[in-house]
Amino acid sequence: IVDEVLSHNFLGKIAVDCTLGKGNDTLKLLKAVGESGFVYGFDIQEEAIEKTKELLKDYKNFKLFLDSHENIDRIESFDLVIYNLGFLPGSDKKVTTLRDSTLKSLKKATEKINEAGIIIVVSYLGHVNSFEEREGVDEFLRNLDQKKFKVEKREFYNQAHNPPIVYLVEKKVLKWE
Repeated sequence: IVDEVLSHNFLGKIAVDCTLGKGNDTLKLLKAVGESGFVYGFDIQEEAIEKTKELLKDYKNFKLFLDSHENIDRIESFDLVIYNLGFLPGSDKKVTTLRDSTLKSLKKATEKINEAGIIIVVSYLGHVNSFEEREGVDEFLRNLDQKKFKVEKREFYNQAHNPPIVYLVEKKVLKWE
């Protein structure tokens, strides 16, 4: 689903990876925005920052923050945001994204995202905080103003091992009346 969204024209746009992990989504975002775009990334773990820097060594148009995604408002505005909720694969599974910081980040992201901007939230179950976090994300997104946002929820029904739910949020282009 992420690749499907990124296949749209984001050249020259500003993107944010709110959960760097190993940098795979950050790399996809860089390819999507091209040389004239820019990507910001957040993670609270030094290991995620280092792995991402190594993966992106051939790129210059990015900046990484060793910081919580709840501080996404460090960036003035943006066109594309991705959250991959859970934990850093291969690391301490006790260090996870959390309901409160994720909801604060999503609230700020919906306020700062440009018109026609897209927010992608990939929610995995299976870590210690996952049910509480998904419940909060689901409630927050379900209650966004339908005049301002279009929200889609995609689930995989025939996959084993807790497949993720993917939420797609698009900020509508407001028309003057």
